[in-house]
Amino acid sequence: MAVQALYALQNGFMGFEKSGLFFGERSGERVRIPIACYLVRTSDTTILFDTGLSPRAVPGLLRTDSLATFTEADLLVNRLDSVGIEPENVDVVVLSHLHFDHAGGAFLFSKSELVAQQDEYAYASYPAGFFSGFYYKKNFDLPGYRWRLLDGDTEIVPGVTVLRSDGHTPGHQSLLIELPQTGPVILAGDCCYWQESIDKEIPPGVVWDPTRAMHSIKRLKTVARLMNGRIFPSHDPVFWASALKAPDAYH
Repeated sequence: MAVQALYALQNGFMGFEKSGLFFGERSGERVRIPIACYLVRTSDTTILFDTGLSPRAVPGLLRTDSLATFTEADLLVNRLDSVGIEPENVDVVVLSHLHFDHAGGAFLFSKSELVAQQDEYAYASYPAGFFSGFYYKKNFDLPGYRWRLLDGDTEIVPGVTVLRSDGHTPGHQSLLIELPQTGPVILAGDCCYWQESIDKEIPPGVVWDPTRAMHSIKRLKTVARLMNGRIFPSHDPVFWASALKAPDAYH
């Protein structure tokens, strides 16, 4: 069951305050950040990491956010179609966490196994007031869907492993993919928004526990160093500009 390819799927852009990107930052300047999902192909399993924005949320985002851009091609179903995949072909959906820009498309995958940390699912259902605006219950309260709620690191299939990386949220998780040519890649999710977060070990500005968030960054860096791998940050426009995007792939 070898890992074959990793596809980066663009899911539009939105504006975000720098104070939300970096813990301790006080600037109210807004910057344009990418929203990304990733598809992993193995010899017999198709895995999606994150599901981006809900199509229902796009009109409101475009109306209220002057930095937001979203085209028809950015719809997750169309990005999947660009690599010959339909939602029903996805076996497993790994959700880094349940914020609206990562879990918005989960409803598309009624035939898939949805994977989250149990602490994340519990907290998302009853978040603290300061975090309530980031969780939208309709995105993950999906009667009849198959959920697999984890408690820590878990191998999904050989070469694809969930790494617990909480701090940004109570049950955040990242994904380690061992690619045959590119080598190990860690999809950080919101453990690391920008490359600067990785280099300087700065937790996100939107954070549940900054100490845990910092330790999670250090942990991902240690895993990457020991495996001679790379970390892909979640919302870095500079990284995203140079990333291979579907239908091209990392192998």
